[in-house]
Amino acid sequence: MQDAKMQKAIEHFILRRINDCGMRGSESVDKAYEILEDCSEKLRNKLNSEQQELFLECENAFALVDGELMQCYYRAGFSDAIKFLMGWRDGEWN
Repeated sequence: MQDAKMQKAIEHFILRRINDCGMRGSESVDKAYEILEDCSEKLRNKLNSEQQELFLECENAFALVDGELMQCYYRAGFSDAIKFLMGWRDGEWN
């Protein structure tokens, strides 16, 4: 029962952090996305309709990878923080 509550709390926390990050990204991340969008727009304008369809598939695949990567890093970071705190509580870090 406790594990299910903890898992639900973790999921809620990660979702909130991802949403917060998306709303208030760092300047460097915002700039990187801006550069990517500019390059994508330039490329899109040079492609014929068949190539544009393939490019859209690539953009969608990149968006999926980007989201999964963000979740992966948040989960890893959160897991590390919990292990650290639990270890500190249990005296492993003394």
